[in-house]
Amino acid sequence: MNKNGIYYFLALAILSIYSCGHEKEELTADEVIERAVKQHGGERYDNMEVQFDFRNRHYRAKISNGEYVYERTFKSESGWVTDVWSNKKFKRMIDEKEIQLNREDLETYRSSTNSVIYFALLPFDLDDPVVNRQLMRSVEINNEPYYKVEITYGERGGGKEDFESAYVYWIHKENFTMDYLAYSFNINGGGVRFREAYNPREVEGIRFQDYRNYTIDEDYPAQELDYAFSTGKLKLVSDIKLENIKVNLAQPD
Repeated sequence: MNKNGIYYFLALAILSIYSCGHEKEELTADEVIERAVKQHGGERYDNMEVQFDFRNRHYRAKISNGEYVYERTFKSESGWVTDVWSNKKFKRMIDEKEIQLNREDLETYRSSTNSVIYFALLPFDLDDPVVNRQLMRSVEINNEPYYKVEITYGERGGGKEDFESAYVYWIHKENFTMDYLAYSFNINGGGVRFREAYNPREVEGIRFQDYRNYTIDEDYPAQELDYAFSTGKLKLVSDIKLENIKVNLAQPD
């Protein structure tokens, strides 16, 4: 075999090795989410108690083997309010006395309690069987490679409320951190939000992040907000900051 032939077959061998390695890197949506959950907390999520402060309200989440209790506490004109949302029901107490709620108020208070804790603990629970995960095209944001995963929920909603109808998560291809997320909502005229994670820190091995919260005035799908972010179309509306985070990793019952 002449020298050119040797170079030709060597090039084919290198290309074959590269192609095989590249194929192994291609993951399914379930695998991407599974690795992200592991990177952010993994099994620690299964039995834990988390407390934090957010916008003058104190939040507490206790999770044990699939059961959960979410609480928020704050001072109002009527006294100390405690909202409790568990697997079974929602209730509101003022100065430790339960009050009766109409259906609209119950849905509003439950949604606001659940949504703050839901976003604070992400990507916890995205690997739940009730969640539908779809891998979209990979993208680059700020010259970093990302998997893009769209999340939808089954008929029961997976414990999430109907007012947010689409969720998209950008998971870093190398370290599997969830660095960006977006969602759409239908209340108050509807709209979309895009969040950029910053200030990551670990408490008892669980990763927490703050977020810069963006919106856009155009009619824009949540699934394409990475492009809007990269091209400077988004408008910063708020900062999402968690303060005084405490974690207790409980032993399973």
